[in-house]
Amino acid sequence: MRFITICIAFLFLSVTHAMAQGTIKGKVTDSSTKKALALATVTIFKAADTALITYRMSAPEGDFKVTGLPLNIACRAVISFSGYEVYRKEFTLTDNTSIDLGTIALAPAATSLDEVLVIAERPPVTVRKDTIEFNAASFKTLPTALVEDILKKLPGVQVDADGNITVNGKKVNRIMVDGKDFFGSDPKMATRNLPANIVDKVQVTEDKDERELNPDRSEGDIGQVINLKLKKAIKKGWFGKAYAGAGTDERYEGGAIVNLFKDTMQVSLLGFTNNLNRAGFSFNDIRSLGGFSRSGINSLWMNGNGGVSVNGISLGGTGDGINQSTGAGFNMNHVLKNGLTLNSQYFYGQSRNDILELNNRQQFLSDTTLVTRSNRNEVLKSYSHRVAFGLKGKIDSLSRIDFKPSFVINDQHSNKFTGTSSSSNIDGLLNTSNNQQNMDGKDVSYSHSLLYFKNFRKKDRSLNIANSLSYGNLDNSQINDVINTFYESSSALETYLNQLRDREQNNFTTTLNANYNEPITKLLNLRLGYSGTYFNNVDQLGTFNKGGGSKYDVVNANLSNELSRESWRNAVSAGLNVKYKKLNVTGTASFLKLDINNQFGKSVTDVNQRYSYVLPGMTVNWRELNLNYSANATPPNLSDLQPVPDSTNPLFIVNGNPDLKPATAHSINLNYFKNISTKNLFISAYGFGNFRNNAVTRSRVVQTNGVQVTTPVNVDGVQDLYTNLNVVKQHKANKNFQFGYGVGYNVNFNRNYLIVNGRKGYVKTLDIGPFANGNINWKDKIEWSYSYYLGFNRTNYENDQFKDLKVDRSGLRTELVVRWPKHIVWESNLALSKNSNVAPGVQKNVALWNAAMSVVFLKDDKGQLKFSAFDLLNENISVFRNTTENQIIDRQINILQQYFMATFTYNIRSFKGAKVGSVTDRFFRF
Repeated sequence: MRFITICIAFLFLSVTHAMAQGTIKGKVTDSSTKKALALATVTIFKAADTALITYRMSAPEGDFKVTGLPLNIACRAVISFSGYEVYRKEFTLTDNTSIDLGTIALAPAATSLDEVLVIAERPPVTVRKDTIEFNAASFKTLPTALVEDILKKLPGVQVDADGNITVNGKKVNRIMVDGKDFFGSDPKMATRNLPANIVDKVQVTEDKDERELNPDRSEGDIGQVINLKLKKAIKKGWFGKAYAGAGTDERYEGGAIVNLFKDTMQVSLLGFTNNLNRAGFSFNDIRSLGGFSRSGINSLWMNGNGGVSVNGISLGGTGDGINQSTGAGFNMNHVLKNGLTLNSQYFYGQSRNDILELNNRQQFLSDTTLVTRSNRNEVLKSYSHRVAFGLKGKIDSLSRIDFKPSFVINDQHSNKFTGTSSSSNIDGLLNTSNNQQNMDGKDVSYSHSLLYFKNFRKKDRSLNIANSLSYGNLDNSQINDVINTFYESSSALETYLNQLRDREQNNFTTTLNANYNEPITKLLNLRLGYSGTYFNNVDQLGTFNKGGGSKYDVVNANLSNELSRESWRNAVSAGLNVKYKKLNVTGTASFLKLDINNQFGKSVTDVNQRYSYVLPGMTVNWRELNLNYSANATPPNLSDLQPVPDSTNPLFIVNGNPDLKPATAHSINLNYFKNISTKNLFISAYGFGNFRNNAVTRSRVVQTNGVQVTTPVNVDGVQDLYTNLNVVKQHKANKNFQFGYGVGYNVNFNRNYLIVNGRKGYVKTLDIGPFANGNINWKDKIEWSYSYYLGFNRTNYENDQFKDLKVDRSGLRTELVVRWPKHIVWESNLALSKNSNVAPGVQKNVALWNAAMSVVFLKDDKGQLKFSAFDLLNENISVFRNTTENQIIDRQINILQQYFMATFTYNIRSFKGAKVGSVTDRFFRF
């Protein structure tokens, strides 16, 4: 709190100081039409050396006001607008701390802006039609800075902790280099890779490809594209990093990643190993230094500790417990002569998780509270291979393709012991269970996506066709050796279970989507669409008991079955789109036909299902407001249909239900997006509603001995509502000091149907989460950020037999970075979390404090020695509390705790323009 008080006082003094400085104001107009020029650039330089002091953009009415200017120093104002002559005015602010320049009428220029402006006076920001251009030299960074560091300084650009970029609140879809989509579709490909000092200009424009594929999408939902214009001398190079570290408690890490590019070729190599519960490289490293995005990222999973999994391949740190990970791979990208981009990738990864988990589940029913407590001790090992390719680019001036196939093999092995006990407040101890499980699984899969997009010479006429295909074979073999003890009477009754459960699942899915747009008039477009999906799913379950020997060779027919489902989903749609000024309305109607053939083996008669639906839809865009309504129908999961019960945990038996019907849903989205660039203010609000009939919920029976049996059933009236608000404001008090803050909330509401022991009724859960955050930056030497959140969860029941529940939580995260003295960087981050009313034995409050000091040295600051301390307070633990149905669940998992470490990193950045293939580059054989 003392530190926060000092920062607030520092903020107040800095703002007060800025208010005491000088101001100039005026209005920018067109000299001939007298119309206001919005987003003209007003730049203030020192007259003596043209050093940048500050800049502003004019408002929609052409007005501008520049504050925080120094007194008694000769300054020069340069006002520019694309396509117009440049206005210059020298001035000195003395006792009169405000100057009104009046109306400044700019005359159209015969030459381009770059030809008019002196290079030393290039404005920091220029607006050219639909493109915003930033002069990189106007934004100072440290010698070791990357492109991401430049972006953080640009007005309207925000970069979060994971490297995700937004411009004026809009997501950046990809980054291009010199107009080429060379670095793939992920922005982090370049931002955490390229040095800042090789960039000449940063250009931002709307993603025209996304606009063409989604013509009805609101302006706020269309992403942005950043193009990095490199300095002329920078055309070739190789870069990467190598690191190695050791710490207390036998902690270690090591790895290297190297990226080489020559004109149209890029090759990436990487390898890593560590036992620090994190990936050998962050996901940003993989996407930036490694170039792996261009082989297609179909799925991404990251945990709060920095673990990363890409396309089902673990790069380390994923899963529960303490993680060890090792991996290696390569990625190659090549732009062919015809402009198509070819890429290939191979990756191997292995990991081991040592897991200790405490789980406490409280169920409330009338005056009875059932408590189920379990302890899990597991060792999980995983081995993965992935091969992928990709081909994309333009076929001609009007059409393009994108094809991405991949092949994955995953092997998993688990040795797990779970001890469980159940008790009630009335009958005391009900049962105990000791369950030893050994599992071996292998998953082999293939998938691809293919997109063809074509424009026609007639404006607004377009066609896009997309195909996806996936096939997976999962073979899972699990041995369960269980001893259960039930205390239903004065004497204990023991039961035993020793069986092999072998499950093989084959899943094949292919989808074809086609959309055609035909302009009827300037205001009216016809939209035609088709969507077809074919599914073929097989679930073979074999359960075996031991015979006379040690082998599991006796088939348990009651727990064995083969279930298969073949289905077709066909939908045709038609719609009309009307555009009038700022209003864009699209109405659609779809006819959906579902044909499902279910074969349940010998236990249940086969079921063939035929359904037809007429599904309406509508999209309305008006200025910053977007409204979308849609309807859909979804068949139940195959596992929910399986008639054979899953009794691998004898205390929690899972049934299927072959009579389940498809669920129908009506969804509505409301999005508001407003960015006021002249005030550095961004506002966004979002609302979502989903209303389902025939939704699947699980009916639960809790037996007197504590055993629970669940069965999926269809219910109506299930609702999911969500809304959020986010307001962000940035201030630039003067050229050295800037700060920002934001406030908002997240609200979730869920209405579901609860069935426990025949007692029924709707259950409503409301979760409210307000939050606030902020940041301070002083000369890039001191950076401080914070975020604070509260959470209030309330669950109410229609049936009085269930007890209303509540859970409160809160958390604070703060980070401080100090770059002083030169070549030294100090880092500290603190995360505090609090969960209310956790079960006995579960930690209530958690404080995680990490700190580090880095020393930068060697030529061009390529070397870095980092001394880090993890969990200084030695309190780190993973604790979760949540409510579901009529239950409160507390979960505590072992996690990496206090250690100290030293890591040396060598950064490779060679952009000298030398010919790749010279003596220094022969190692790479190019």
